[in-house]
Amino acid sequence: MQLRCSYCQTMFAISRDEMLSALQYVTEEDLLYYDAHCPKCRRANRVERAKLQRAYPNWQEVLKEKAKEAAKTEKEAAKALKQEQSAAEAASASPEASELQAKTKKTVKKA
Repeated sequence: MQLRCSYCQTMFAISRDEMLSALQYVTEEDLLYYDAHCPKCRRANRVERAKLQRAYPNWQEVLKEKAKEAAKTEKEAAKALKQEQSAAEAASASPEASELQAKTKKTVKKA
């Protein structure tokens, strides 16, 4: 979405991700306007909620999809972390691994 700063007349764009987060914020806080900051003069420009909604139809569905993706990614990361921890515990429990670690410490000290 292209905007023009009310103060310095510079054109600037708002990305779709920023529009989505702006719509979410405006809806949660029950606001009529969103403050888009100009990259040149750093002043806040009011953007009406209706204008954001016209520029991003079906934003609520997209927000739900992104929330599902984030939850899925979080589950996968937790699963991978658990697997890494169990592999590290198994490696440290084996006597061969502890001998190997001791040898590497000795070689590092010599260097």
